[in-house]
Amino acid sequence: MPKTVAIIPARYASTRLPGKLIKNEAREHTGKYLIEHVYRNVVNAKNVHEVIVATDDEHIAEVVKHFGGCVKMTSTNHKSGTDRIAEIASNLDADFIVNIQGDEPDVRGSMIDGLIEAMYNEKEAAVCTFANKIRSMEEFTDPNAVKVVIDKNSYAMYFSRATIPYIRDENSNSKFSISEKTPDEYSTGNNTSFLFLKHLGIYMYRKDFLLSFPSLAIPDIEEIEKLEQLRVLSNGYKIKVIVTPYMCEGVDTPEDFERFLRKYRLEDL
Repeated sequence: MPKTVAIIPARYASTRLPGKLIKNEAREHTGKYLIEHVYRNVVNAKNVHEVIVATDDEHIAEVVKHFGGCVKMTSTNHKSGTDRIAEIASNLDADFIVNIQGDEPDVRGSMIDGLIEAMYNEKEAAVCTFANKIRSMEEFTDPNAVKVVIDKNSYAMYFSRATIPYIRDENSNSKFSISEKTPDEYSTGNNTSFLFLKHLGIYMYRKDFLLSFPSLAIPDIEEIEKLEQLRVLSNGYKIKVIVTPYMCEGVDTPEDFERFLRKYRLEDL
């Protein structure tokens, strides 16, 4: 079986919530730092040979070492998490690299295994990733929720913070409306409505493509949307999108962090 390594890019200087990955409140209320929640879940993936945290911050590195995780230091000059993991991947004996954001505590090992299986069977895409069905208009209009539109073969056509596809004639009885259906209704094929999709920040790359990523031309559209996956599409590569029933809520804002604490607090585990 091809060798797959999971890398978790972790930086301290988050724009909206600095230091979120190692905030003491997470350890006090949930028993683990945010970055440890992610690391422990990824380690549960059966088809991942190694899990590495990639960081340029000594504080994060010390926390990871303390809970027994594997961490490697990177340059401080990287502009994106993908550039960061590419530096680590260049020194690895691996065929595929999985990129899991350090602020995705809901990620499951079984999800990673599903992504690995999809990529192993994929012939055309350089990258595989996940999406969830959007279940509310609030989520659909939230610029922090990145939307993705896919073609009939589940390859990404475009990613955006805007509401795509735009619903010109919304009708509550139409299949083109946002619904509150449960994950089971679309994971089992019982939902005949159009799937409005939210992208999840989990990627799997062919290693050779990942190593070429930092040298790809950066399109204006990436600068406008602040979405590096648009660099992949703009340079002519395909991204396979797997619609998963597992709902993942990333921690991007102070409000997200409070929700994470409520969801994972020790008395509720």
